[in-house]
Amino acid sequence: MSESETGQEGLEDMLEEVEEILAHMQEDISLDEAFADYEAGMKKIKCCNAKIEEIEKKMQILNEQGEPEDF
Repeated sequence: MSESETGQEGLEDMLEEVEEILAHMQEDISLDEAFADYEAGMKKIKCCNAKIEEIEKKMQILNEQGEPEDF
């Protein structure tokens, strides 16, 4: 099952969206738009951090068990 079928975005896609948000924030935008972008960016970064933690846990399980295993 692909990431789009499970509703999960890949880490690379999420980081790319954060970069797009940052680029938009550097444009001449209103304060309201800046706050909305900030909020969206922080939510996306939170998702990125969760994805990184998930990957780290899988790597720890892989290293300890010698084979990949879901947690």
